[in-house]
Amino acid sequence: MRRVALVTALVVVIVIFGGLWYTLVEGFTLINGFYQAVITLTTVGFGEVEPLDPGGRVFTIFYIFIGVGLLFWDLTALVDVVVLGPVADSLGLRREAGKVRRMQQHYIVCGFGRVGREVVHELTDRGHPYVVIDRDPEATTDVHGGQAAAVVGNATEEDVLERAGVSRAKGLIAAADSDTENTYIVLTARAMNPNLYIVARAGSESAEKRMTSAGANRIVSPYKIGGRRLALSAVAPMLLDFVDHISNHQETEDDSVLAELLVDGDAAFMAGMTVSEAVMGTIHVMGIEHPNGRLQVGPGGAAMISAGDRLLLYGPASAIEQLGAAHPKRS
Repeated sequence: MRRVALVTALVVVIVIFGGLWYTLVEGFTLINGFYQAVITLTTVGFGEVEPLDPGGRVFTIFYIFIGVGLLFWDLTALVDVVVLGPVADSLGLRREAGKVRRMQQHYIVCGFGRVGREVVHELTDRGHPYVVIDRDPEATTDVHGGQAAAVVGNATEEDVLERAGVSRAKGLIAAADSDTENTYIVLTARAMNPNLYIVARAGSESAEKRMTSAGANRIVSPYKIGGRRLALSAVAPMLLDFVDHISNHQETEDDSVLAELLVDGDAAFMAGMTVSEAVMGTIHVMGIEHPNGRLQVGPGGAAMISAGDRLLLYGPASAIEQLGAAHPKRS
């Protein structure tokens, strides 16, 4: 629209300039001067209102080249805004909607601010499909990729979450800037999908309690995390370097990574085994999180593994991916 306004203003200036030229230089009356300027600019072919001398005809030649070019530029910009713009937006929204409908077990990121962008960056690095929800259409234009899609709207509304595929999603991350908005997002998403794993951003302890009551599985406070990292950077920098190294999938000599494994599905064979029976070779079990939330750090080889446990593993990526092939699956 700014381009349309600018070009329209230039066309008006050209008309005024042409009308004054024909009036003051060629001796036309004021009405005839502006009439000559308009019919020349619009190329209607009415001919000269009054006879022109050679100088007037030379001026008219240049006036046509400049004026007609500006007029067509203005019309092109207007068509682009009024017709092609909505059509392109509609086609883009349809493509995004089709991409979302094909997604299964994806993550929904609500809010595409500074925190949301970091979340998306991490999901992209780890190869997880995701849908971003944000009110700002311009912000969502930065969402691209085969496993990424965007939905424009308010994530607290059911129809918007439904368009993002909340019923088929694996997890939701409420990363809006407002604690109130994140609380409503959690509340709405939990009501629509009781099995959804929800992580919410909170800026205060009172907000953490509200989000937990609303149904969030985990609450993250950027301020607490930032403060702890600042303190650890000062007193135990090597600890942070190690954690960042293994959690950011940085390459090591044996391609070792830190990974999480749920004892379910293909890994259900581990249930009822000890750590030493289920995990062999170069893989290390760093911790076990039990379904009741209890975290067992550094379990020994005799520790029992149960269905629904989450194992924190460290070892070569290829070995972790092939972990299930080492044991026959129990019926």
